[in-house]
Amino acid sequence: MRTTKQNTTLFLILLLTLVLGSLTAHASSIKIPLKMPMAAYNTGTGETIVSIAFEMGQNWYTYANDPGGMGKPTKVTGTTAAGAPIRVVYPKGIAKPDAYDPSVTVNKYLSGDKVFIVLPKDATFPLTLRVDLLLCHPTKCVPVRRDLTFGEAGLDVSALPSAEEQPWWDLYTSLSPNVSSTSSKNNTSETAYTNWDFKPHYLQPGLEVGGLLSAILMGLLAGLILNIMPCVLPVISLKLSAILNSSSITDEEERIHAFREHNIFFVFGIIAFFTFLAVVLGATGQAWGALFQNPWLVLGVAGFILALSLSLFGLFHLPVVDLKFGNDSKNPRVQAFFTGNLTTLLATPCSGPFLGGVLSWALVQGPVIIATVFISIGIGMSLPYILLAINPKLSRYLPKGGPWIEYVEKGIAFFLVATAFYLASIALGSHWLRFLAPLWAILFGGWLWMKTRESTSAPRKWLIRMASLCILAGLIVWTTPAVMNEEVWEPFNAAELAQRMENEVLFVEFTADWCPTCKALEATVLTPENITRWKEKYNVAFIKVDMTERTVEGEALLKALGSMSIPTAAFFTPDSIGEPLVLRDLFTKTQLETIMKSWKK
Repeated sequence: MRTTKQNTTLFLILLLTLVLGSLTAHASSIKIPLKMPMAAYNTGTGETIVSIAFEMGQNWYTYANDPGGMGKPTKVTGTTAAGAPIRVVYPKGIAKPDAYDPSVTVNKYLSGDKVFIVLPKDATFPLTLRVDLLLCHPTKCVPVRRDLTFGEAGLDVSALPSAEEQPWWDLYTSLSPNVSSTSSKNNTSETAYTNWDFKPHYLQPGLEVGGLLSAILMGLLAGLILNIMPCVLPVISLKLSAILNSSSITDEEERIHAFREHNIFFVFGIIAFFTFLAVVLGATGQAWGALFQNPWLVLGVAGFILALSLSLFGLFHLPVVDLKFGNDSKNPRVQAFFTGNLTTLLATPCSGPFLGGVLSWALVQGPVIIATVFISIGIGMSLPYILLAINPKLSRYLPKGGPWIEYVEKGIAFFLVATAFYLASIALGSHWLRFLAPLWAILFGGWLWMKTRESTSAPRKWLIRMASLCILAGLIVWTTPAVMNEEVWEPFNAAELAQRMENEVLFVEFTADWCPTCKALEATVLTPENITRWKEKYNVAFIKVDMTERTVEGEALLKALGSMSIPTAAFFTPDSIGEPLVLRDLFTKTQLETIMKSWKK
């Protein structure tokens, strides 16, 4: 006869098998998130230009006509109605590391990029076109071939909009040497927009760093605040597991020794990882949290956290870091050290108060100063654990073991499963969260049902089941995207942004799927409702720079604004193009509306 633990284990194995099967089925039914709207324009020389825009889903891209190190080139072929061949002008694309081999740099077309078809004066319509490309996401690629038709017989070319007045005209002239640009500015391709020249002002200048001493002091404070940022939730579960595990030791002297030793090596792990970050970010010039731009690293972290959670369910024992309560680790110091490493890695996507200014100052200094400031941030994050190591007698206030400890252990396990699913959705695409979040609720509800079906009264059983259904329904509603009448955010295009600064008021936000602080801002301040109202009331354009993957142009703009972390936002006005107002880290709806009101006056 099976025990309850065996039943629970079999149940989890069955559900995980169903997960893998569902993921496979889901992957086989990928919808191709690609639209290719077309438009025609006339030129002063009598030629007609037809543009094809690539509108892709979030995190999708296609390779440029010259893909670089690898990838299938995007090609457009076709003829006019009279059978004459067409001439196609291809942009160079955005140079980025390839998602499948980051050591190789490739040229990508992102959402909003265009190719141009040039027709002579006597061209006849309609055009018959074929587009061949490889549409890719960081985790998958789909070959696409589409046949398109544009225009109608007798199309009045003279009535078309002027090509010279379009935002892409300077880009087009840079790609067509025989065409002269009507503007003396920006006559280079969009990939050249990496040398921005700004003198930014900051919303809170008092939080800016002026020297090494202030950087160290503010780094200590910023590190301490990291302990209460959204990224710290899985960190708390890891730490709670380790601390409660030491409470199972009955001998007080031995318990105090184990408690102190764990905290000391946990602190060493935190500071060691901050030192590693100083070396990596200082050498590469990347922004804070850039490690999470690598989807394979994120998937690896998600897999490791999932393994930690499954070990808490008793499915297996991990050799180094095993968080099961009452489990005597053979290498407690190593376990504490690597737990500190993992804690710091999970905290790096967050940027809290003070941290943005500290990082922006530090990461343009020499290696010794960078390492000094990063170690100060690590010490700040370690302060609570340093205090516990100094005064380990605080462990006497920890609750003693008992039957309730199993539920705490499993609660931590389910929290780690949620963390793993969240990280997986970052790597695979945010749409996966609509599948993984309800799946988590099913796992959690199934475990509760297995644990209580024999030892709980009928009313309590139904109460637990109803609560599980409510959690499931709530997660389904929460992860279902709201239907919007319009897309409130515009995609970032470096060439267009440079031109629009002269005539428009622009709000530019830097965000990423792996940045919980960014998502918190978008859920509370930069909501679709608020943005729609501000656009209508203050005539402001809202542009989003997606840093989920590495983007050379986005990083260049971020550095030019004096920032090395996200969330960051900038407010541009035509009367102060070179002096934007920069908002670091967190800001409120009131602060943002006050800025727009002050410009409106």
